Amino acid sequence: MAWDVSVWQSEIEVLRPVATGSDVQSPLKRATRALAYCLGGTQLEQYSMAHRAFLFFWVLLLVLISGAARGSAQNLDLGVLEDVPGAYAGQPNQHSVRVLFQKNGSDWEAFPNNCPDQGCLKTISSKYPREVTWTIVLDGRDLGQVTGRTPKEFEFYSHVGLQEVVSTGAIPTVGKRSAVYGGFTDVSVFRPLVAVSRPYFNDPESWKPSNLSADMIRLLRQEFRKRFPTVSNCTSPADAAENPWLYNDENIRILKQYSSNRQWSVVQVRLGEYRCNGPPDDPFLDYWFALSPANDITLLGNGMWLVDAGDYDNDGKSELVFAIDRYNQGGYELFYADFKKHATFEFGYH
Repeated sequence: MAWDVSVWQSEIEVLRPVATGSDVQSPLKRATRALAYCLGGTQLEQYSMAHRAFLFFWVLLLVLISGAARGSAQNLDLGVLEDVPGAYAGQPNQHSVRVLFQKNGSDWEAFPNNCPDQGCLKTISSKYPREVTWTIVLDGRDLGQVTGRTPKEFEFYSHVGLQEVVSTGAIPTVGKRSAVYGGFTDVSVFRPLVAVSRPYFNDPESWKPSNLSADMIRLLRQEFRKRFPTVSNCTSPADAAENPWLYNDENIRILKQYSSNRQWSVVQVRLGEYRCNGPPDDPFLDYWFALSPANDITLLGNGMWLVDAGDYDNDGKSELVFAIDRYNQGGYELFYADFKKHATFEFGYH
């Protein structure tokens, strides 16, 4: 039989749903199904094997294109559901999902962030996923789903990464609004909640508030002294002169402690009190340390608080998400791989 182009096109249209149908998720399964159709289907019995082979390879191309499109839509992204204050007086808060990190191989990578100018705000949104349906999680629990859509451009520096919630269902919230969660703005907002683009919400390491032993606290204070061996302070805010201050161990205060079932801990430490007028010097900031089961201590950073812990990539280990709360700076820090790796998403307010 002659190979008529119109016949090929007709048969290709028959095969298109076989190759790209959503009822078969695996590209390999779609290719196998198409191969069986091409080589054994009754509709093609009148064609030569060469004709069938041509159709199969055309279908295989459709499979690869379809698989690539589906794969790009199934990236593993991590974000945070935020209660965003109104930008102008009288404007109400609005729930948004801030897109933060994407899993690339074994690493988490931050989406482009911390725009330096207005031109960046107008173009950077093209680097973000257009629309994502998120699973909202807290403390190893699934709180619900929301769908977020990225705008054509971000209006403010502090809005980089924010998606508008376009789903119509209830938006998960926990507790009451509080200025504790407002960061640099000091505005009362709901607690931020981690958002995952796949339903991964378990916390296999079971991170919980804890009380460290006296020996562990002693090790932490020793580590703090190594980093800040000399400190200056004032006698009162009215005293403009700073003098060397020989602080005691009791001045190194343990603010918060969390531990996992793998005997890891994270601890917030602050030296107090700062008695000078103005912003505190570096030794008086709050610092977070990670303590390993072998008593190794790693400095994680300062000016942040723990949002949540969970296995957001389903690899059997928990990641920790911290919110950044510093002067004119917000964002999030993600720690993983036993605190050997981390990713940072930052933004400014003005």
